[in-house]
Amino acid sequence: MPSALRFPDGSYTRHTDIHAILGLLQAAACVEITGFSNLGKSELLRLLAQPDVWQKELGEAAKQFLPVYIDCNRMVEVTDQGLYELILRCLREGDPTLAANDELLAAYQHLTIPANDFQIPLSFNRGLTAAVQASQRTLVLLFDEFDEAFAQIDSRVFLNLRAKKDRYGAALVYVTATVDRMDSLRPDEHCAEFCELFIAHRWHLAPLTAGDAAHFVRDAGERAAVELDQSDAEFLYLWSGGHPGLLAGATQLLIDALAQEGADADHWVMQRRLAPILRESPVLARENQKIWQNCSESERQALLALFADQPADKTVLSRLEEKHILIRVEGEQRAFGRLFALFIQGKERQTAPTDKGLWVDTDSGEVLVDGVAAETLTKLEYQLMTLLFENPDKIIDKYQIVTGVWGDDYIDEVDDARIEKLVSRLRQKVEPDPTAPRFITTVRGRGYRLLL
Repeated sequence: MPSALRFPDGSYTRHTDIHAILGLLQAAACVEITGFSNLGKSELLRLLAQPDVWQKELGEAAKQFLPVYIDCNRMVEVTDQGLYELILRCLREGDPTLAANDELLAAYQHLTIPANDFQIPLSFNRGLTAAVQASQRTLVLLFDEFDEAFAQIDSRVFLNLRAKKDRYGAALVYVTATVDRMDSLRPDEHCAEFCELFIAHRWHLAPLTAGDAAHFVRDAGERAAVELDQSDAEFLYLWSGGHPGLLAGATQLLIDALAQEGADADHWVMQRRLAPILRESPVLARENQKIWQNCSESERQALLALFADQPADKTVLSRLEEKHILIRVEGEQRAFGRLFALFIQGKERQTAPTDKGLWVDTDSGEVLVDGVAAETLTKLEYQLMTLLFENPDKIIDKYQIVTGVWGDDYIDEVDDARIEKLVSRLRQKVEPDPTAPRFITTVRGRGYRLLL
């Protein structure tokens, strides 16, 4: 999907979000960004990592900051050492001065090959200290795809990150991007101290505004050499609600339809023809399903009740409004876009088998083993589980796993050992006896296969 934020002319959308967040970072405040699936959290963090954006918003004051983008999907393994290594690696990649710093390099080398477990946090602390002192700027660490790291890694790591913020004050700032608030993901004591840094500065990301969506639509049309007018932008915004993934998919369908019709196409007629295609598009259905899976069970029930004109939990509806899944129009709560509203209205509750076997309930996100819910899966574990479940009895090779679980951008980042560890963690949660797998079998030299 093309970026919904940055355009060839150098301009970008989400100006309101960027302006507000940079204002908080300028005041040395840590910021927690939340938002549901494919809303643009990663694109926003990548934009916040670009020095010219800081320059445009803050002028000369931008020179006081060094933003560093940290994609947690690049961790070699989801451990304390994995996160610490990634942070120091990104610091070295993000600035030539830090790349040439001998103290930071030495700390990184000791961290990657530690003499003992105690040396791991000590080497990280040494490296971060070297980075703070050498940069002579405020380090802004932008943690993208932070959900699994925060949920899985030893909580003492986050206590350590809190201690580093307390020590360095305005010289160190954190930004995190997760689907849900961190304090709901993991409320234990050490993590709670880390979460305290963000309490006053939570930013719930909304879909694109009508103006930003129109900019995206015009740019997509120009790149495809198809003229899209204001009525097209309004039509696409109505259906997508400004959700970047839905907007990109719907825009491409309209471009394809107009390209086939030719330059004399009647845009109003084409929009009417496109409406049923949008409703039936499997690409857009998958986007809606991702949003649905990001909702908790209580949120799903509230949405179903709301659209069935039945009583719904007002507290849950308020939370959905805070997340921008619901919006308020003339005093009424509605879904953020027509496609998602139709998705909810047509939603049928899926009944999973209750006898023997493994079943993935894509509505609730639960995995049932012999009719009993398995332990909650992490994001990567669930994506691997659904990939296997959608291809039962088929051999899924390691290339398919990387692209299906991590994405195409991680082909060179994810090695066999990391895949094997993910499979092992998944087996621990869904296999009655992980040492003798009954469902997820290994096909030596070829990949893995799910037996139902």
